[in-house]
Amino acid sequence: MASTAEIDDRGRITIPREFRERLQIRPGDEFTVEEDEGVLLLRRKTRPTRKIRSSRNWDREAFLDAGEATFGGR
Repeated sequence: MASTAEIDDRGRITIPREFRERLQIRPGDEFTVEEDEGVLLLRRKTRPTRKIRSSRNWDREAFLDAGEATFGGR
């Protein structure tokens, strides 16, 4: 897939919509810019993973096996 983009007077380039949609590029995404033998490479920085915790206290019934859940406790 190829497309044409133009650099403005401040050195900015707009990534064409079809690329942004296909690659799920969102405002605020960060990229590293590299040069390799006259070719510019944009590499999206990965976002750090977030650990999410529930404030719920899980009791024993949350960890029943299939038999216990279907037919009752031991």
